[in-house]
Amino acid sequence: MNRRTSVLTAISIIIIVSLIVVTYLFIRSEEPSTPSWLKLGAYLRYQQFFAWIGHNQTEMMTWNITGLQDNFADLQLISYGVRVNVSDNSVIMSVGEANWTLNVFDREIVNATDSSYVGNKCPFWIEPTAGIGSTVNSLYGETTIIRNETINVLGQQRDCWVTQQNWPTSSMTRWYDKSTGIVLMIHVVLQQSGVTIDVTETGMQTNIAFGF
Repeated sequence: MNRRTSVLTAISIIIIVSLIVVTYLFIRSEEPSTPSWLKLGAYLRYQQFFAWIGHNQTEMMTWNITGLQDNFADLQLISYGVRVNVSDNSVIMSVGEANWTLNVFDREIVNATDSSYVGNKCPFWIEPTAGIGSTVNSLYGETTIIRNETINVLGQQRDCWVTQQNWPTSSMTRWYDKSTGIVLMIHVVLQQSGVTIDVTETGMQTNIAFGF
């Protein structure tokens, strides 16, 4: 084998090996992955500020990961809700608890204390690979990321993706942290029986390490 043939053979081998490596890396990049922050005991606590004409009230909402096994995570949610008493238009606050089992790869709720949640997507984080124009699917249906915005939350400035949803009697804006996909702030406007209720939920405390 002459020198020229040897060089061509070596180049061919390098090209073949490079193609194999690139193909492998592409396949790996397409595989779903578990969020790096998703660990047993991970939690985020939000301040829930409710305001309506002449009144306001502050409560707390918390979700935490109570179990991890194979491709599934158990999530416990404690949150306050609000409704209007139609007899006198007074606002009634109530606390509720939900327990979900999630597929960690696609956020689908596969088991829940309330079966109506099953088949929906967990709303507390999205895929960090999302960007403007990406579709976001959650408990509240599908929407798209419309813009990016920096907010002050958890004692720091965080760059977030923003989604907006509108319904006949309500609207919801959500801010998802770009690096983790976790929702850090939620703003909801509700209209019930002629009463408008403004709800802002802001991340206040967590053991999750948010990178920069």
